Order: sequence, then structure tokens, then C-alpha cells
Amino acid sequence: MAKSSPLSLILVAVGGAAVGFFAGQAIPLTSEEAPVEQTESAQQPAEPTADLDRLTLGERERGEITSASELNGKDGSRFIRYAMSLEHDGIVEISLSGALQGVVALYDDQLQLLDNADTVRHRIEESGDYVVVVSGIDAYSYGPFTVNSRIVELTDADTVVVGEPIDSWLQGSPRDISLIIEEAGLYQLEMRSDDFDAYLEVTGPNGYAREDDDSAGNLDARISDFLAPGEYTLTARSAYGDGSGVYTLSVEPHELSGYGELRNDGSLTPNDSLSGWYSGEPLTYQLAVEESSLVTIEMRSSDFDAYLELSGQGVAVSDDDSAGGTDALLEVRLLPGNYTVSARGFSTMGSGLFELSVDLEPTDIPPEL
Repeated sequence: MAKSSPLSLILVAVGGAAVGFFAGQAIPLTSEEAPVEQTESAQQPAEPTADLDRLTLGERERGEITSASELNGKDGSRFIRYAMSLEHDGIVEISLSGALQGVVALYDDQLQLLDNADTVRHRIEESGDYVVVVSGIDAYSYGPFTVNSRIVELTDADTVVVGEPIDSWLQGSPRDISLIIEEAGLYQLEMRSDDFDAYLEVTGPNGYAREDDDSAGNLDARISDFLAPGEYTLTARSAYGDGSGVYTLSVEPHELSGYGELRNDGSLTPNDSLSGWYSGEPLTYQLAVEESSLVTIEMRSSDFDAYLELSGQGVAVSDDDSAGGTDALLEVRLLPGNYTVSARGFSTMGSGLFELSVDLEPTDIPPEL
């Protein structure tokens, strides 16, 4: 397993409603943006963070937007600027709380806009001073607000373990994470993010491949499937390939109360039933018939269109919907011998839980060959 190293996520909580207010906007060096006469001293550029109040990690900063706050000449809104020292490879998150209906933006020390939203998260490329701007959403937005800050640890691990979620950072490009499944079973894999539309791809043994966009709701990804033992690759990315931000990746055993143990292969027991999980590939079971019998095999699923096939001893039969709805049913007289039962979906696009039952009734009626 590869070693993981923590990445600092710096959280500056500040809560507001509007997003994107400062996009493409330069911060005025004076509130009136009035020209001044060039003097010898004026020719020396002032530090953008000079004379600004400072935000300190771990400490609250309260403020208020009033009519005396600096004026944005473009739309009449008011704003307050702060200086903040941030470390290389940290991830800063900025949001607002309080009565102010506001927006927050992050600039570097050259006043280049890095990000803006109601919640801003940005990876810091260089250590130094940055400018945080809190603004009303329009010319009528005034009121108090609070800026909070804290540090959260992220990981750059390239592995995930069942039962141990990881929080990490996506910077545009997809990330590959390794997963080892030691015991066959049903698992639920989730990728969640508040910053971008999560998209999860999984590849594994014997050509296994699944992907998902929004099955977990709220633009989060979820894959529930039966996984065989082996090594899998989870590819975490955004749905459109250009997202960045914090995400959580988790792999958990998926318990299905009332269904008992899932079986995706093996021998079928006469006059009994089992539950299995279909994920696009036919599942094969063995059936031993000891005496001539009328054999009834039923496959039911509320997740996909069930399809049954039986072969062996010169017999080859199949069924789609004879059990009603989209459930499958086979009734066939068989001679003693070994048979193969294939359980699958009518379409390879389906997946989900199914129940398979087998009943054998000895009979003297000649088999249908």
C-alpha cells in the first residue's frame, strides 16, 4: 500500500448567497477609484495587502457592511477587504455566516481573481499573503457577518480501504485510486462533493467495468454491485472533466436485510431459493437432477427484466416474462443428469438484486427432448 501524506485544507467559514460577483473584476486601490497625481513616491507600487485588517486561521473575525464600506462603482455594492497568510499546498475554503446577504472572493497578492462563490475552495500554489473580499450581493445588501477559519486534513493516498472513507482534492484531471476486495460480496461505492458534479468509474478483474454520475443524488455518484475478490481501480473525476475541489470517496459492504447471503454461482438446491446480484454478465449455476422430474425455475427482480436459460443433456430452453411482469419462469421435464442454469437480464444494461428458486417434482411423464 502506498504511503499517504496529509494535505492541509484551510477552511474559512463565511456564509452568503450570491456566487460569482467578483468574476473578472479588479479591486480598486481606493474606494472612489479617483486618479491621483503621480509623485515620486506614488510611482512605487503599494503592497495590495498593506493596511488591510488580517484574518488569522483559527480565530473568528466579525465585520459589517455599511454605507461607509468601500464602494464597487460597477453596481453600487459595498465590500471589505482582508489580508490572509496562506501556506503552499494548503486548500482554502471561504464562506459567510451572519445577517449579510453576501458573496466572498479570493485574490492573490497581485489582485488576480483565484475563485469566487458562496463557498470558495482553492488549492494554494504559493505561500504568501492573499486578499479575501467580502461583499454584499447588490447595492441594497448591508449587515453584520462573521468569518471563521479552521484547518482540515486531506489525503493524497492512492488507495482506499473498505470501511475507511478518504477525503481528497481533485484538480481538474481524473484521479486513480486502488481498491483491494478480499471477500466476494455486495458493496456500495460512493463519491460525494459539494464543489463539482462527481463521476465515478470502476474497473477490475475479468473485464469488470461500471460507471455512474448521479445515483447518490445531489450530483453525487454511487455504484452498488457484487464484487469478486481482486484489485480494482476507482477513477474519481468530475462529470465534465474540468471540476476541482474536495471530494469524499467511500467503499462499504452493502447489507440487504431479509435477503440473506448473496450467491452469484455454485449449485442450486432443489426446493430452495437464493438471492444474487446481476451487473451485466450472465450468472451460471449448476443443477443436479437425480430422477426424472418436473423442474420449475423462477427468477424474479424488481430492478431489471429477468431472463432464464437452461441447458444440458440435450435440452436448451429459455424464458423472458412467463412469471408475469418482467419475471422469468421455466417449467420443463428433465431426465437425471447435470444441467446449467444461466440467470441474466434481458438487456446487458440492467443490474440489481434478483431471487432464484428451483422446485423438483418427481414424475413418470417422459421428458421433452
